[in-house]
Amino acid sequence: MNDIAVRAQQLLEENQYLTLATADASGRPWSSTVWYAAWQRSRSEQWLAVEFIWLSRPEALHSRNILHRPEVGISIFNSAQPAGTGDGLQFAARAELVPSALLDEAAEAFSRASLAAGGGAWTRAQVEEPALPRLYRARTESAYLLGNGNRVELPLA
Repeated sequence: MNDIAVRAQQLLEENQYLTLATADASGRPWSSTVWYAAWQRSRSEQWLAVEFIWLSRPEALHSRNILHRPEVGISIFNSAQPAGTGDGLQFAARAELVPSALLDEAAEAFSRASLAAGGGAWTRAQVEEPALPRLYRARTESAYLLGNGNRVELPLA
């Protein structure tokens, strides 16, 4: 069993918000906090296989930035942890609107997570153009677990 991958899974389940770092076409950075669903098509104790999905309006600054620069940074931390004791996750990813071919599956995964967190149900019709907001995803390219002053790379599927 890979304790690092197991801890990463726990952090994904324990937290509901991520910080999304984007940049505009000229490189000017912007960060946004979004409620996310961890879209895990397979679970393993040996590696992490996750995409992140969230709702956003296309005119939001981070959504406009994603159009020009799909490369994003993601951080997930519980900010209530005492100083010097916390652990969290960091990701490099590529973000985009969820492609039409995946929209049913993504909307279902987002809806399940939303209902489990006390939110409402979501359907394809509620997140597909021309509806607002729209469903976005980030596909992870690298992942790190941070804790005890260490940064450990997580194996990805």
